[in-house]
Amino acid sequence: MINVSEEVLKGDKSFWEWNPEYKIIFKDLYKKDKTKDKRKSSGIMWAFYYKLHPQSAFFNMENKEEIISQKFLNSQNFNWEDYEEEEALFKETLLTQAERSLLEWNETMRKRDKWLKTQEYNLENAKDLDTILANTAKLYQLYTKVKKEFEDDKVKRGRGGKPMSASDAGRI
Repeated sequence: MINVSEEVLKGDKSFWEWNPEYKIIFKDLYKKDKTKDKRKSSGIMWAFYYKLHPQSAFFNMENKEEIISQKFLNSQNFNWEDYEEEEALFKETLLTQAERSLLEWNETMRKRDKWLKTQEYNLENAKDLDTILANTAKLYQLYTKVKKEFEDDKVKRGRGGKPMSASDAGRI
């Protein structure tokens, strides 16, 4: 769980200053960063937060990687694939099980919707597409259950969905 607040989420605070224990977990990323105040690796860690955390404003955006790369990291050619290991570690260490499940459901449903949009409805595949579309309601019921578990988990940890101020920075 990472330490965040409204002040931090402006993107100008060092991830490492707010979350010093992660210097150990992400030691390779931190050590390799030769920029002043480890700004590059801090930015990458915040980019992971924006991309992956369910409370991020970017979480539901279809093209969030591109937007985060350009608008937050100020990079036209940031390659997320170069940081796959760090992203996997971020998911494993900084997200709760409920958050990881919600993330996976979101990504799966997004891929499914995108694929369905590309399918031509014709006599050869009509039956299969009808079956897939009929299952959509069931999948959204399961998704709603996962989302509820995430919300329950968030309340259990005392955040209740209320925005945090800088003075009461909580654990996310």
